[in-house]
Amino acid sequence: MDAEYKIIGGDGAEYGPASLDELKNWIGDGRVAASTQVWRSDLALWNPAARYAELQQALGRLHATVSPAAAGQALRPAGFWPRLGAYFLDRVVLALLFGMICQWKNWQIPVLPSVWTQEATQHFMDQYADFFSQAFPYVFLLTTLYNVLLNGTFGATLGKMAIGAKILTVEGAPLGYTRALWRSLACAFTDVMLFVGYLWIIVRPDKRGLPDLLAGTRVVFQR
Repeated sequence: MDAEYKIIGGDGAEYGPASLDELKNWIGDGRVAASTQVWRSDLALWNPAARYAELQQALGRLHATVSPAAAGQALRPAGFWPRLGAYFLDRVVLALLFGMICQWKNWQIPVLPSVWTQEATQHFMDQYADFFSQAFPYVFLLTTLYNVLLNGTFGATLGKMAIGAKILTVEGAPLGYTRALWRSLACAFTDVMLFVGYLWIIVRPDKRGLPDLLAGTRVVFQR
């Protein structure tokens, strides 16, 4: 029995099953690129299209200057744990930058009371509410500028640079500042939603979380 194929399209949806000839037609139509995630029934694995020998000739017509093996390696999706590490590294950098803002503004960060009496708890909550109302616009602006400037210029924040990852569009193009802004807002939305959208990185074969799906991006390793 001939193998059947499925793909993850540019919109993040799964398409198939399809025969080999149908898949080659999809390549000719531009629906499948070297980095597109493809599932083959006899292997039961998702891999970039460039890693399948039977597709290399069809892909070569569209990407004659790119070696299929190199394309597949360069666009390997970054998984959950490396990206979690990058996330925490970025938060450390942002915390240091925010500390500088606090010094500039002479803000006093609320300190947890040593004894949780009702009066001490209420005093802490009042202090925190005042601090949050002052600090939130600066935190949001700082985070947005950090993401947009670094992702728009280099395709990666300092955290992602540290793990050797880069953000691209689903088509494999550089992010650009507009897409970087949209992705930063999508990340802020995901954070507000208790980070649940990041868990999609674990279950999806293309390792795209909710911000990636909303912004039309993906995170891949460069090395």
